[in-house]
Amino acid sequence: MSVHIESPLGFTADFPEYTQVLDDSSAGPNTEQYGLLGGVLVTVIKDDNSVEDAPQATGWAHLMAGFYLEERGGTLLAEGELGLPGKSAYAVVAGYSDAQGSPKVAATVGVLENGRFIGVVVIWPYTSPEAEPRLDLLKGVVSAISVS
Repeated sequence: MSVHIESPLGFTADFPEYTQVLDDSSAGPNTEQYGLLGGVLVTVIKDDNSVEDAPQATGWAHLMAGFYLEERGGTLLAEGELGLPGKSAYAVVAGYSDAQGSPKVAATVGVLENGRFIGVVVIWPYTSPEAEPRLDLLKGVVSAISVS
């Protein structure tokens, strides 16, 4: 069973059962947020006015990751194309500590599909150096989102 989402922001998503749709996104206008099991927070951002092609989507991912790398004093864990069928998805993954000092991982992903762009930010609890970055988790989340 999954939770099917049809967003007015121009995307659909099929997230796992027990996904919580957050009524008020803390990320601001043109965003939606979802809570997945395991403490995973997914933010989808409509920013198609500023991104038109793959190099700009890559730049967007780097720009958004700057918050976690610079302002939160994070460490770059991985970056690159996710290799998902039917879409271009470039990710920058950073380990950082949140405001309460808890270790987290943040992945900022620029996604181009059907000639349209959306940004995706996925945050999850850091587990261990051996397990992180959990790119399979990230690929699963991003592949569940389709830009229409």
